[in-house]
Amino acid sequence: MIIEWKPDRPKKKLTELLKETLLQGGIVVYPTDTLYGMGCDLFNIKAIRKLYQIKRLPEKRALSIICRDFKDISNYAHMSDFAFSIMRRHIPGPYTFVLKAKKIIPKLLMTEKKEVGIRIPDHPVPLGIANLIDKPLINTSVKLPGEKDVLYDPKEIEKRLKGAVDIVIDGGLLIGEPSTVISLVEDRVELLRRGKGEFIV
Repeated sequence: MIIEWKPDRPKKKLTELLKETLLQGGIVVYPTDTLYGMGCDLFNIKAIRKLYQIKRLPEKRALSIICRDFKDISNYAHMSDFAFSIMRRHIPGPYTFVLKAKKIIPKLLMTEKKEVGIRIPDHPVPLGIANLIDKPLINTSVKLPGEKDVLYDPKEIEKRLKGAVDIVIDGGLLIGEPSTVISLVEDRVELLRRGKGEFIV
């Protein structure tokens, strides 16, 4: 199902449908400031497993989470003053910052290093969804197994993932780059992936 949903002018029925879908373990596709993302409720284990299955990823493969603000980040990851000083200059924006995860993160998502990728995108829709369910949203790119390119057309996404995802939020054609990924673990800056956005230490 493709819908148009704007957090600043939400339609009541669509908003209720979106919230209920996520809280009941559904998978939602949404636009971000980089590419289309695909995600679910951080604490719904059934939905997390379904997300891994869609992308044919092994469990405990790192997936990032979308937080609403720095207070949200501090609830789910260990953020030093050093990490905060760098992150506040770059987010909201097209960056994923890797930090040590707190124990509240589901074990299913915990890598051996116990790290988590944090995003605060500069886009109202994913932030609006996180506000709607009052918790972080798991985030991964809309890329099908065995395919090199991500999907950027919501109509194509709905067609290709019909039966696998529950809702596709139409944000128009999104042809861009993935987020730039930076590790700030142990107060060391490590560029893990260069993507959209200029990163300045």
